[in-house]
Amino acid sequence: MKKLISILLCGLILCISTPIQTVMAEDDCDCVSVEHMLLPKKLAKKTPTNIVNSSEYETIILPYNTLQVAFAESFNSKCANIGDKIVFILNECLRTQEGTEVLPISTKFVAEICNIERPKSFNRSGKIYLDFKYVELPDGTQKCIKAKLFRNKDFLSRGKLNALGKGLGSTLGGMAVGTGAGCGIGIAAGSVIIGGFAIGMPIGFALGASAGLLTPGLYYKAKAGDKIDIQLLDNLIIEK
Repeated sequence: MKKLISILLCGLILCISTPIQTVMAEDDCDCVSVEHMLLPKKLAKKTPTNIVNSSEYETIILPYNTLQVAFAESFNSKCANIGDKIVFILNECLRTQEGTEVLPISTKFVAEICNIERPKSFNRSGKIYLDFKYVELPDGTQKCIKAKLFRNKDFLSRGKLNALGKGLGSTLGGMAVGTGAGCGIGIAAGSVIIGGFAIGMPIGFALGASAGLLTPGLYYKAKAGDKIDIQLLDNLIIEK
């Protein structure tokens, strides 16, 4: 009799547990698909990952994904202050290679200026450090975001070539002024103009080069639509 009761109890337990396991299996298989962010070719080659998890209810952009965003309006660091906000936008819809829309066009990425370094002598350009705060969807929904600039340096700054170009301009300008002065000296002394060039060019070059070195670098400027790359540092979850 005891064996019969034990068999019946075991059968009852199996009948109850089987549907529960089936439901759990269905929940676990909540149709989460692994997809891949569609990016510009150059950015796609550099990004550490492009994995996006997509389900019926939400899309999760995983950490270390990189996105390309654009300045919503013109920016000049000469007029900027710590605490100012800079808005970047998506100029086109962000999708996966599989065709899922991740973020709609005109989604905003809002960053705050957390530090500013003004241009310094020896053509050292100014630097802008950003702290990304949140993403704002076109319907006004805001999502906190952890992100950074995806570049060799963790700040925005004009390149060295731009600063060198400015310094070269100062050098050439100094050469022109010095050469003109040398020609004046040569003429006043009754020498030919070639002699004036010989006198003025070395002087002008020295003065111009000195001025070029002492000239401060450049402020950071960007036009509306100029693009930068950013990298996510945490999951960005977008509900559907």
